[in-house]
Amino acid sequence: MDHASKEVEILRTAGGVNADAIVAALRGSGIPARAHGEALGAVFGLTMDGLGEVAILVPEEHAEQAREILAAAEHGTFELGDPDGTADPEA
Repeated sequence: MDHASKEVEILRTAGGVNADAIVAALRGSGIPARAHGEALGAVFGLTMDGLGEVAILVPEEHAEQAREILAAAEHGTFELGDPDGTADPEA
């Protein structure tokens, strides 16, 4: 990811496994994304009181599209390779 762009947090999730799946889905849709979290939660596998939370970061110019993809995933309409997250599940 080009760190010259300003990154914005689009989501916080509990645990690196969740974060890895989200980052993979965003990257698969052409959005440069990365996970950022503190190491202690990852080492011990803890996700309480904020320990183990992971932030999903994307360049500012991709934030709206990334949020749309996350919303589509939440509603069950996202398909990998669906660049705008609007695939029709009935198609």
